[in-house]
Amino acid sequence: MQLIRFAVATANFDQPLKDALKTALDTGAQGVQLALHKELRPDELTDTGRRQFLHYLDELSLKISSLHLPMRRELIDLDQLDERLAEVRKMLDFAWSLKVPHITVRIGRIPTDVESKEYEILRQVLNDLAAYSNHVGSTLCLTPTNDSADSMLQMLTAVTTGPMGIDFDPAGFVNAGQNPIKALRLLHAHVLHFQGRDGMRDIDGTGLETSLGRGQVAWDEMMALLLEIPYRGWITINRTQGDHRIMQSADAIKYLTEIGYQ
Repeated sequence: MQLIRFAVATANFDQPLKDALKTALDTGAQGVQLALHKELRPDELTDTGRRQFLHYLDELSLKISSLHLPMRRELIDLDQLDERLAEVRKMLDFAWSLKVPHITVRIGRIPTDVESKEYEILRQVLNDLAAYSNHVGSTLCLTPTNDSADSMLQMLTAVTTGPMGIDFDPAGFVNAGQNPIKALRLLHAHVLHFQGRDGMRDIDGTGLETSLGRGQVAWDEMMALLLEIPYRGWITINRTQGDHRIMQSADAIKYLTEIGYQ
């Protein structure tokens, strides 16, 4: 039985949304991750428009794997924090209206000092959002920003008011100088969304995204571990760089199939 499905992040295609959805089919994907504000603008989508959009997706036999919410500031930044939290709650409502279970979001790096004021602010903010998420039905998935697996686990353990998950990014862990296999073993119980993204760490300590299979992620071991867990969510191919992102997205799905997933 198939446990994992493949999606693509269509915002990377730089196409009008309807064209990007058709392109997603050509890559072999079964689903799409859509970017809020860039591809979907809740304020411009009426109830009728939402129903028509979902019907169009059904006609294409595509599902929305997740929504991505870009953040302009870290959640621990107190300037206009209430407005940003209201925006996140609004997007959680919108996600559920589309029956999308997960929103991925990069919140900024978790403070390393657990006794700091910044750490406590983030803990309170995440608990507030988790409580709201528990009410509406869609869940936030946090994308690490050079965070260690240990710090991610510690913070998520401190969120007790409702569900909150991890948007696991193997390339992000590689670029931060960490072993993504070890990170997944530690965090697997919290992983609700998984990015199909590869990368390598340069000699100067900087990270570079690569096409999937050309970086330092051990995909044979990674896929075996995902099936062992077992992970039952989406793998969203997220090729954010390069001049051939559509072709490389298709190649990534083919590659993961050929190494024995399906």
